[in-house]
Amino acid sequence: MVRKWILDALYAVIVDQAYSSLYLKQHLHEVDKKDQALATTIFYGTLRNYLYCLKMWQQFANGNKVNRKIKILLTMSVYQLLFLKKVPSYAIISEAVQITKKIRPQAAGFVNAILRKVDKNPVLSFKNEIEEISITFSLPEWLVKMWISQYGQEKALNFAKASAEVQFLSVRRNVMKEKVPCDRLIEIHDPIYQYTGKALEYDLLYQNGSLSPQDLGAYQIVEMLDPQEGESILDVCAAPGTKTMAMAEKMNGTGQIMALDLHAHRVQLIENDKKRLGFGQIMTLEKDARNLDDLPLYDRVLCDVPCSGYGTLARKPDIKIHMDSGTMDTLIPLQYDILCQAANHVKEEGILVYSTCTLNKKENEKQVERFLKEHENFSLLEQKTIEPSGISNGFFAAKLKHGTI
Repeated sequence: MVRKWILDALYAVIVDQAYSSLYLKQHLHEVDKKDQALATTIFYGTLRNYLYCLKMWQQFANGNKVNRKIKILLTMSVYQLLFLKKVPSYAIISEAVQITKKIRPQAAGFVNAILRKVDKNPVLSFKNEIEEISITFSLPEWLVKMWISQYGQEKALNFAKASAEVQFLSVRRNVMKEKVPCDRLIEIHDPIYQYTGKALEYDLLYQNGSLSPQDLGAYQIVEMLDPQEGESILDVCAAPGTKTMAMAEKMNGTGQIMALDLHAHRVQLIENDKKRLGFGQIMTLEKDARNLDDLPLYDRVLCDVPCSGYGTLARKPDIKIHMDSGTMDTLIPLQYDILCQAANHVKEEGILVYSTCTLNKKENEKQVERFLKEHENFSLLEQKTIEPSGISNGFFAAKLKHGTI
């Protein structure tokens, strides 16, 4: 039963705090191939809209008294009632009741009654505009308030809408190889394309190194760094290596790239992609980016630091479930330490790019502002926020030069 599998998958992410993308990668094969697309849609759709769907049924019941698994079952069922227009309501409710009978038989009548009420009256009322944005797009109120304070009402609403959008898979064409026509690719901004095939990892173009997964915004950070043939590059927080490989392709396989990550299993991800693409000039190292003293100077350094990830909520919706306003407070000093360490390894007249995948000026512009005050030997060439949309996650990047402009 595919919906029972989805319930277990959601429970793993929501209660056991598994990563959504990793869980699907490891377990989706357990679902019949004909049902995998539906399972993925309901799984990610429920996570993206979790708070909205939860509040929709909780107006008819006290959610605190409901079993955790039944709570998730009700929420995923409400997602289907509201968003899966091709599936009849009676079928969704009936299947939810059948699943309830298997996991908590005494709750079957309750589940049936609540879902029927939602189906008849799928409307919520809100106390104010901030609560409306928060619940409608399944975001905590503190994040909505922060975005309004930092970016203004209009952009905050756009960020919220983008967090609930279904994003297609985008890929990067290997610019070292001849451009070949492919009916599975729709151009966004060459070499970034929308991939319309079913499973990229089984595609011959992926296996032979012609295509790699890459977000448009992430590629724009590589474009900002602008690596040149024959240069030496340091990538201080490189895993899983998508930007590293994009740099190597732009350099036409020349020069040298040192790609670091703190954890061995993440360094292995870089090694795997390096092997698939056949790049001998990429060196990898398991290393804490807060201690780079034994490394030399480089022409360009990419400092893509760990961050709160508020720009990637559509792609990584489990962040919505677990986000905590205190997380960024612990990340900010870590980010600054890494940035200062990275700066020590930029050659005179060299380039340093600081980037995040979040929408929070404390992690972005404020970090750059502080850095420039404390490092007079660096100057700002450009900085930009790449706003999230249906074709890109949200990012921030600042390009700094060592020496005078």
